[in-house]
Amino acid sequence: MATDPYLKSFRPGEGFPSGVEYRWSDGSSKETVSVSAPVYIEKVLHWIAEQINDETKFPDDEDESEALRVFQTPQFAALCGQIFRRLFRAYGIIYSSFFGTLEALGMAPHLNTCFKHFMFFCTEFGLLPEREIEPLEVLVKPIRKQYYSAKQGK
Repeated sequence: MATDPYLKSFRPGEGFPSGVEYRWSDGSSKETVSVSAPVYIEKVLHWIAEQINDETKFPDDEDESEALRVFQTPQFAALCGQIFRRLFRAYGIIYSSFFGTLEALGMAPHLNTCFKHFMFFCTEFGLLPEREIEPLEVLVKPIRKQYYSAKQGK
């Protein structure tokens, strides 16, 4: 992102879905910071990588009993929920600010497929609170309808 002039043109608070601004907090303090949408995505991806690479939060497979202990804690469930909420927000930014570009490049079907699978997974495991979904409700509603129909065998 550092070298892309278009992405640098976004000001703090810009590039988010209509009616929302995702503010950044790395969790070390309660203070949130206004950033641009591209910076938010960059921070989300960096933060997720840090979480996944932290063996206290995501233990490796060498000690299966330790991994199972960690994976069954409320802290792990909360962390996974936060990861999926932030990924959903990144999708929201992509759809609201960059969909036209992706469509022009012929990449929209790929984005739509990834988002659909992401939403199926989130729906199956109840990972997204309803308030998070509101900015993309027009996209999410038909995906959920398809998911529930498929699950019922229709």
